[in-house]
Amino acid sequence: MVLDKYKQKRDFSKTAEPLAGRSKDSGKLMFVIQKHDASRLHYDFRLEMEGVLKSWAVPKGPSLDPRTKRLAMMVEDHPFDYRNFEGLIPKGEYGGGTVIVWDQGWYETIDPIVGKKAQEKYLLSELKKGSVKVRLHGEKLKGEFALVRTNGMGENSWLLIKHDDEFASKKDILKLDRSIISNKTIAQMEKSEDGVWHSNRAGKVEAKQPKAKSSAPKNKKEKQEQTLVGESEVAGKSALLDTRSILKSAPKGKIPTGVKPMLATLVDGPFDDPDWQYEVKWDGYRALAFVNKGKVELLSRNNKSFDDKFYPIHKILTSWKLNAVVDGEILVLNDNGISNFGALQNWRSEADGELVFYVFDILWYQGKDLTGLTLVERQAILNEVMPTDDDRIRISKVFDASGVDFFHAAERMGLEGIMAKRKSSTYSLSN
Repeated sequence: MVLDKYKQKRDFSKTAEPLAGRSKDSGKLMFVIQKHDASRLHYDFRLEMEGVLKSWAVPKGPSLDPRTKRLAMMVEDHPFDYRNFEGLIPKGEYGGGTVIVWDQGWYETIDPIVGKKAQEKYLLSELKKGSVKVRLHGEKLKGEFALVRTNGMGENSWLLIKHDDEFASKKDILKLDRSIISNKTIAQMEKSEDGVWHSNRAGKVEAKQPKAKSSAPKNKKEKQEQTLVGESEVAGKSALLDTRSILKSAPKGKIPTGVKPMLATLVDGPFDDPDWQYEVKWDGYRALAFVNKGKVELLSRNNKSFDDKFYPIHKILTSWKLNAVVDGEILVLNDNGISNFGALQNWRSEADGELVFYVFDILWYQGKDLTGLTLVERQAILNEVMPTDDDRIRISKVFDASGVDFFHAAERMGLEGIMAKRKSSTYSLSN
């Protein structure tokens, strides 16, 4: 059996790692990279094939520099459900230590092959030959990578190599050291009281609290995202859309001006509706970022400039190698990771707290007007194109969940509320 070696090495009465779980035919092949602090710190690189995760342990982690070849030791296949595993593996058990989901997304063959099954068949044949070349679409890793078997250290030794493409860089990607699910570092996860097995008990989630109004969190961001993991199902559908086709068919348009961000309506209570998805309503200042031909404007909801007031965010935006208009919220996180609106109002410099820009929508990209696209299409494009190399600008997580369950998860966290958005909604520029 495919997972025999995996099961033989673990005592499932002691470890909360998933026992099984095969992938469903989502139309896309998924990948995950987990940072694992066991007897030695390493990164586990996993590619979905044959319904399981083909796995390699990469001691030094992935590199964006094509000149750097990283050793990758092939290990036993893991169940597909392992892709969402993060938490603590008890000491004394196989792989005992701390795990976070460092990166996650979907991947494809570099050679144009149509269909998931056809791609899998090709990849398995290449795997046997000892050369697997893929294009990753993750939150941190993007572009082409190769896994090449080497004879240097036995039949299970491979090299992980970045191809020289538009995403290649000398930048140390490992400095982005937080989980994409919980936003915790390895050290924070290890100290977490509830840091044991946060897979898809119902998926990944995040939440908020009290009164039934669509509002925002006032707890640790890390605690918020960590606790909501497992309360509902994270929306993964948008990540599976063909963003290239969507962008190709989107109408051309000039960069919008005088835009007022689309606003929400307060409701009396949470509801369940499969046509809606849910997000954290951040406790900060709404902001629109206009990035075009090297010029950047960061504006408030009333078109007042935030360029000087929130200069660190403006400076990061000037480094973006794209033209886009994105919608989001600026907030301040204190040393404990807590969103503090009062600190935001009085913010003058980094000494006043950690400034973060959470982006949740994209209106315009590279000369294309995206406002007429559906919400899930826009968010799929946002996830594909937005730079993620600076942790002070982040994509706000989306949850395809039970609205009532999501809201109650928020209540349990002591947060203020949630946002509900219709998946098919377009972006209205006039409110």
